[in-house]
Amino acid sequence: MARVVAAEAFEIEAALVTPYKLFEETLVSTRAVLLKLTDADGVEGWGEANPYDIYTGGTSSDAARVLKETLLPAVMASSAPAPGCIDEELDARLAGHLSAKGAVTMALLDILGKRLRVPVATLLGGALRKSLPVLWPLSNGTFKEDIRVIEERIEQGFSTFMLKMGSSPIPSEIQRVTELEARYGSLITLNADANQGWNREEAREFLKGVSGTRLAFVEQPLNKSDLEGAALLARDSRLPISADEAVAELSHAARIASVRAASVFSVKSSKNGGPLRAQRIAAVAQAFGISCYMNSMIEFGITQAASLQHAVTIGNLVDAGHAFMSTLRLAEDPTDFSARVHKGVVHLPERAGLGVEVDESHVRRMSVSGFDLRSPI
Repeated sequence: MARVVAAEAFEIEAALVTPYKLFEETLVSTRAVLLKLTDADGVEGWGEANPYDIYTGGTSSDAARVLKETLLPAVMASSAPAPGCIDEELDARLAGHLSAKGAVTMALLDILGKRLRVPVATLLGGALRKSLPVLWPLSNGTFKEDIRVIEERIEQGFSTFMLKMGSSPIPSEIQRVTELEARYGSLITLNADANQGWNREEAREFLKGVSGTRLAFVEQPLNKSDLEGAALLARDSRLPISADEAVAELSHAARIASVRAASVFSVKSSKNGGPLRAQRIAAVAQAFGISCYMNSMIEFGITQAASLQHAVTIGNLVDAGHAFMSTLRLAEDPTDFSARVHKGVVHLPERAGLGVEVDESHVRRMSVSGFDLRSPI
């Protein structure tokens, strides 16, 4: 690795094509920080931070601030900022802010892959597969609303659907699942995500009501701090329990695994602090016989590409669709990642680095704020 001599950050915003109703709110747009690093040999790498205050803590403005004030000065001071070492250096400078740190690691991996002329998947141990099925998310809504989306997306090749839950009465959520299964049977695969929206009694009621269904898993039914409750649900439920918000850092993964509070980990490259940190979480999962589901925030193509480069190296993925549809939900994205998704399947690019092309002029048009750092000559 050569020194990083320039860093540019762009806080960008895009509207969602269709508003997305969650337990807490309805999303109509998303913001992220795109990061461009350039090394002394002129090799460029891109990263992306996707903080979401409710789930990860902090905002895109917070990510931009810590990048400018703390993280990037540390990177640019390093004579050889290898992605495998930089995480420890950044942690020593600042606690938390995993999404911002992940943007740095993505960009450095992109540079290293380009320098070595290999995909990032090769740097992470090698691809075990070249493609993955992709799911489509369903808003926190009704059976009739679900059908409209499912019918449209089945025509496009999607066969896995995530049901957002948490704000409706439990009996109606149970009915929603059973009616969808009665209509579609094995034609589709469903999972349910409550985003910490239930208490223990509600979660038990839901799990009992859907115990005879084919749900692939039920994600984060309880508050992320209630590992004892999650362990009790996991012990008593026939259906797998997935940990999402509860598994941000490696220590969280180890704790969840040790108390058997989940049989699936929801892995998000930005939430977990970049592909290398996410890789360590996936390794804990494999050691404990836990499966991995590749999930996403509302992301642009750089994070989606980083997540895909990691996903194809994981042997213990759940047998269902994974969240590589994010750019298809946005009104605009300054990358070509959407071209990798075809008929409900995402395909690994053969290009070096993250394998995604970034239209920098498009990034600049989308930018609502940003900054530029240069090393002194």
